[in-house]
Amino acid sequence: MSDRRQQWKIALSLAALVAVSVGTGAVLGHRIARQQIDARNDPENWNDYVSREFERLIQPSPEQRPKVKSHLDNAVRQLQAIRLETVQRSTNVIWRLVADVERELTPEQRKAFEALKPQPSDLNLDVLNVTPTDAPQP
Repeated sequence: MSDRRQQWKIALSLAALVAVSVGTGAVLGHRIARQQIDARNDPENWNDYVSREFERLIQPSPEQRPKVKSHLDNAVRQLQAIRLETVQRSTNVIWRLVADVERELTPEQRKAFEALKPQPSDLNLDVLNVTPTDAPQP
């Protein structure tokens, strides 16, 4: 009887060890992936990465470097503006959808809809310092 009980203890201990290992790996993997995504989405990194790759692959002359850097800086500024505009427009569409749907609902349904309705912070606009023009104030 004690031999069987000891086998169960060992099996449960191994299962717990596996569960802790999986949980730790998942948390660490998520954090690393999140850092990589944040770094990739940071416009400051766009310029650095492209500059390094261009330097490594093309090896421009000293006369070409400032000209290429100027073109790259200009393109990054344009991409940042496009990104900001896209986020603003997308956010406005979401808020119009929310307003349109709310007009169709009964008071009881509106209460349930509150749980589904996004909050301004849910759209991660604070990262871009963007306030949606049509957003309801919390």
